[in-house]
Amino acid sequence: MTTTTKTQGQQTVTYRDYPVGTTVWQELEARSADGLADFYDAVLGWRLELDGDRGLFTRNGDVVAGVRIDPALDDGRIGWRCYLGADDLDAAVARAVAAGAVVQTRDKRIGIPGRAIELTDPFGAWFGLAEPDAGHAVIPSTELGRMSLVDPTNHDLGAEIRFQHALFPGQRVEALDHGIHFFRDEEGRALRGSYEVAEEARAFLPPHWLPWFNVVDQQRATEIAVERGGRVNTVDNELSFGLWGVVVDPAGGEFKVLQLTTDRL
Repeated sequence: MTTTTKTQGQQTVTYRDYPVGTTVWQELEARSADGLADFYDAVLGWRLELDGDRGLFTRNGDVVAGVRIDPALDDGRIGWRCYLGADDLDAAVARAVAAGAVVQTRDKRIGIPGRAIELTDPFGAWFGLAEPDAGHAVIPSTELGRMSLVDPTNHDLGAEIRFQHALFPGQRVEALDHGIHFFRDEEGRALRGSYEVAEEARAFLPPHWLPWFNVVDQQRATEIAVERGGRVNTVDNELSFGLWGVVVDPAGGEFKVLQLTTDRL
């Protein structure tokens, strides 16, 4: 992790190459890679480079995400895993556990150098915490084909906010529209979101962490997803900062396609 220390008055401030609490890595776990290269190329403009059971997704030569293939993967593990960047990984994990999370895998191997630990949050949803090596964090962006945010989708917004505040103390939460909330740092950067599932949908939509990927046209992206072997859960949902839909890739990985109407979240 890149750090620079500067003295401001009586205080020493540490600057990192990623904002603490934002996503620093995202990785798809699937039983098979069949159809994934074609799907993600068509929907997000990604190239898949596989090496055995692991691989990287790149866009215009830049790494944007990873993939891990395991034919024996349980149903509950299929999908996208998002890792939040910590200032002190062990301390962040301790805070998460004290707030009700459960450690699942220590020393988790991910697609970038550094330390990572995988957990389930107090609501049973998988997520990760990580401390990437210097220069290797893959952080959110509003650029096309990149991840703009991760959204811990939940059944109890108040409980989710309390957990997030315990995990990363001092970060503020902002209520937006349609139940969407953003967690921001002191500089106002959107680090991650949160969304409470409507009561009528909770029976079939359990808590989960869902990445948002930027596209030119979310409606067209959902159409392409179907053409390339995926399916669509929802489309044409309007927010103050864009339109979004939810698609599922051929391996079962679910994510939001977001058509931004702003250059800063």
